[in-house]
Amino acid sequence: MNRNQHRKEIYLDNSMAAAPSPAAVGAMTSYLTNRWGVASAPHARGQALFPGIEEGLRNIYTLLGASDDDDIIITGSGAEAVNHVVSSVYRDLTKQIGKNHFIIASTDEAPAIMATGFLEENDCAVTMLDAGSDGVLSVEQLAEAITPRTVLLSLSWGNGLTGTIHDVAALAPLCRERGILLHLDATHILGKLYFDLKEVGADFITFNGEQLHGVPGTGALWVRHGCKLSSFVLGGTEQGGLRAGNLNVPGLVALGVAAEEALDNRDYLCTEIARLRDKLEQGVVAGFPSAQACFRETERLPHISAITFPGIANEALLFALDRVGVSACIGGGGFQQIGMNLQACSVDVVLAHSTVSFSLSRETTEEAINHAIERIVEAAQRLSRVSQNMELPQLAGEC
Repeated sequence: MNRNQHRKEIYLDNSMAAAPSPAAVGAMTSYLTNRWGVASAPHARGQALFPGIEEGLRNIYTLLGASDDDDIIITGSGAEAVNHVVSSVYRDLTKQIGKNHFIIASTDEAPAIMATGFLEENDCAVTMLDAGSDGVLSVEQLAEAITPRTVLLSLSWGNGLTGTIHDVAALAPLCRERGILLHLDATHILGKLYFDLKEVGADFITFNGEQLHGVPGTGALWVRHGCKLSSFVLGGTEQGGLRAGNLNVPGLVALGVAAEEALDNRDYLCTEIARLRDKLEQGVVAGFPSAQACFRETERLPHISAITFPGIANEALLFALDRVGVSACIGGGGFQQIGMNLQACSVDVVLAHSTVSFSLSRETTEEAINHAIERIVEAAQRLSRVSQNMELPQLAGEC
């Protein structure tokens, strides 16, 4: 492999952020230059923003399959949307009727996990359920955790590090039966999984715009018709009084374009990108036989792969991959560390911290995957030779 190949970046960290769509950026730019203004203003400049707002919202409604009666709130991030749900449920239900028990999965992302601190500081009980060895919660686990005071189940529908998908079709009926609200963070699901929103059974759905090829600083919160939600950002009547502050019209327009493109490319993600994901796993295992692709027997998102490299610390491998132009992920930022995530699925602690996540996008090419396989295998082999001269803990188990 020549040095030029090493210098060309292969970006496989799309669960953290995907490249903004040129069409989304282009649409946004016109609202930052010629068509700027405040949507709530009564004058012509403000009113001229409405066609763009309506089109953007329509595209988001279509991507979700939402009804016109449902509410969609445009937020500054997916994290804000998650916190909006938790805060609202606490104020609207916990403080009013005393139901103060919240359930989340220990494999959830940082916004939901960090929100538990706020809840516990306000005399709420939080149950954090470990996933099974297949990476998902079971109905039996949920049923055992529910109490008469349980008010909300909050889940990351699809895991951005491992690709595992919670069986919402099995969990939602139990929530309805027991009078529990269901929140799903669909950040990694949208545009990658087919679903009928009416059959999902959720009360709230949140997502972040960056993973959808939108622009930074965008997200959204869907609220089922008839479900109460109070404002999280106070100070005005914008967005029906549910989020104060001038509407981010450029961001909304970009998010709408990204939503439309995500729907148009869903078939491609579910077929061609899934094939490239499998090719990546097969190529890495063929070149480094001790490697293990995690959760291959579990339903997974089509663009995410978690691969374990026994005997190699994932931090060392991540650094080595970056040196040869491969961008991957072991967590951090909006994610918890992948090692902690896998330990919650009963994966051996050493193997868990020898695992790296690779996430593709619709822009990932076969050529990029071919080069990625070569670079990943070479880096793993190089680090393995180093580790053979070191005393390492005994490895056990598998993903």
